[in-house]
Amino acid sequence: MGSSPYSRAASNSKPSWDRKSKQNTKFGRNFGKFEPKKFSLGLMGFCSLMLLTFFSVSKLFHPSTPLSENDEAVPFIESAPNGKLDEEIANLRSKFEDIGSRNNTTRNESRKLEELSASNETDSTELVFTDLETQKQKIENNVNLKVYSVNELAVIVSKEEETPMIDKGVPLEDNLNMELHSSDKQDVVTSNIGDEIEVESTEIKSTLTCDENSIDEGFPYARPAICEMTGEITINPVSSLVTIMSSPDQGYGEKKIRPYARKDDYLFPKVKEITLKSVFTESDVPHCTITHEAPAVLFSVSGYTGNFFHDMADVLIPLFLTSYQFNGEVQFFVTNYDHKWIQKYRPILGRLSRYSIVNLDRDKSVHCVKHAFLGLFRDRDLIIHLHPTRNPKNYNMLDFTKFLRQVYGLKRGTPIVLGDQLHKRPRMLIISRKGTRRISNLRELVRLSKQLGFEVVVSEAGGNVKRYAQLVNSCDVMLAVHGAGLTNQIFLPPNAVVIQVVPWGKMDWMATNFYGQPAIEMNLKYLEYSVSMDESSLIKRYPRDHVVFKDPYSIHLQGWEALSNVIMAQNVKLNLRRFRETLLSALDLLQE
Repeated sequence: MGSSPYSRAASNSKPSWDRKSKQNTKFGRNFGKFEPKKFSLGLMGFCSLMLLTFFSVSKLFHPSTPLSENDEAVPFIESAPNGKLDEEIANLRSKFEDIGSRNNTTRNESRKLEELSASNETDSTELVFTDLETQKQKIENNVNLKVYSVNELAVIVSKEEETPMIDKGVPLEDNLNMELHSSDKQDVVTSNIGDEIEVESTEIKSTLTCDENSIDEGFPYARPAICEMTGEITINPVSSLVTIMSSPDQGYGEKKIRPYARKDDYLFPKVKEITLKSVFTESDVPHCTITHEAPAVLFSVSGYTGNFFHDMADVLIPLFLTSYQFNGEVQFFVTNYDHKWIQKYRPILGRLSRYSIVNLDRDKSVHCVKHAFLGLFRDRDLIIHLHPTRNPKNYNMLDFTKFLRQVYGLKRGTPIVLGDQLHKRPRMLIISRKGTRRISNLRELVRLSKQLGFEVVVSEAGGNVKRYAQLVNSCDVMLAVHGAGLTNQIFLPPNAVVIQVVPWGKMDWMATNFYGQPAIEMNLKYLEYSVSMDESSLIKRYPRDHVVFKDPYSIHLQGWEALSNVIMAQNVKLNLRRFRETLLSALDLLQE
């Protein structure tokens, strides 16, 4: 083949510029095939690194304390306009800092509580908190968080707060400030929100007040011993023993009390003695078999009971003074138990106490109470005066007679008023007697009384108390010779008239103090008629120059036996002409 100037040479060598162009074309072709994929991976790695760096830096602004349930972070961020996001985040950071401060305070209080618990371990009275360490841990571990993404921001919020509690539902934080005070045999821990936690203590509280030597100059027998006590009290009928738990420094010692409301040496053999003793340990106290919530009153129905005057003056009025204040919530314990006597006055006893009476002579149980009276309060006989220890509730005889009218259903509250009702005559009760101090001319007295305008009823006192009370209450005037029958004046309506016939022999003091003054204090109108020497049956037994006429008071000084055998044994024969004036005075009093 021919050659030409444009033909290549046949040799294999090529120019340098030609080799370089070929290499560049190969590099471009290879890069286009492999390098775009590697570049994408690198770019993604770089972006991931930047994103991680962003979250790492943002954690510097996140508090370690959860938001409280009141800090509504999520809605707060969501509601923020896009243009003010930075400002809202700044406000949120401020709230986080405040929450962190409160969390530090709570942790400090937990440490205080831990120190308080450690110090109390050395105290005589330990405060036991329920799972203290567990409760404290709940506070410190309360940073239980949930992370929500809001507008591509990480916002940290806490779950609902759980406040740890100790015994009786008191928040742990609220129990850091406590006050310890003593109450009976328990100590009470009071938190600053008012709840109480009881812990054991050894302090014993009891009270014992006894009036043993009180004297009434006018009534030397009217101040019997009585003791009132509170605390841990046991009553043991078998041993006739009452114990009260006390501490040695209280010094109660031991006393022996005869619980009958009359101070009379002659009565000692008749009234059972009860021993009152203070004890210091539970081993000295018999085991309780019956516990009473109501206060206890221990008393005797021996002594002079059986006589209506003494039934009232020595037992029932003192029992009223002692127990009426409890409105039936009182337990009676009776020694020298007399079934007939109890049955006779069952309506009164049942109104004063709603509980069955405990017979101390037969009962074998050991009774426990918190409040007790050994003996009864007493003033004078049928008289109740204001007195700080003998009448602590300031009752009077009108209170007692009103009580009796309620017990026996006595309806009349006022006597007849002469002139108010035509042909209505005032009713007079004459109390008759079968033994001594009888009215010898009773029939003549009845006749005179009717002539003056009275409707007359003659009846001996006694028998069924309710029936006799109703009879007395139906009358406007009551007449009797000095004696227990005059006690029935307690059933008369207020403003009725009482006439006492006083026998010979210086009986004025006894007549006035036993029946005259009580009648006045019961709001009754009182008349007194003193018999002369000639109206007394003593004129037939003794000469006129006998001491009973010359110096009758000397017989009083010889004692009750001489008085009862001489002066109290007389009968009377009224001088009706003289006595007529007394009856007319009674009629006048009914017109007032």
